[in-house]
Amino acid sequence: MRTRLALFVLAATAISCDSSADKPAGDGTLLTPYLQIQSTLAEDKLDNLSELGAAVVKASEGKTDKPGVDKIIQGAGRIAAQDIATARSAFKTMSEGMIEFVKADAAKQEGHMLVHCTMTFAGKGAPWVQKSGKVMNPYEGAMMLHCGDKLQWDDEVPAG
Repeated sequence: MRTRLALFVLAATAISCDSSADKPAGDGTLLTPYLQIQSTLAEDKLDNLSELGAAVVKASEGKTDKPGVDKIIQGAGRIAAQDIATARSAFKTMSEGMIEFVKADAAKQEGHMLVHCTMTFAGKGAPWVQKSGKVMNPYEGAMMLHCGDKLQWDDEVPAG
């Protein structure tokens, strides 16, 4: 009886450790880890950025011929910075690529919005993609969490 109970507990533990809910981006898409990075930066955190950046790079395999993927990879390679300003700068590069990537595929636009904050980066501004809903600014975090103008996918994104 004890052996069966021990085997059951061991099996249950192995199953729960393999849960895809615990993984940053188990679905293989570029958008999933990117959106997790956006949310993390909007919360003024650096948690799991190295894992999320790695997930972006892994998800980009086989997609390097798609618009914007080179910039996404370039930003993902620098996202695991030790300071939030550098991480946000890397996210800006990722966002420029992600906007190109999403604009090229209307199906990816569904449920997502394009946002631009004119005040970030000393008034130079920067865009990003996020889930539809309330604006959550990854560049300014709590200081200006809801600062940003929602744009249409066919709008020209202001240069930053």
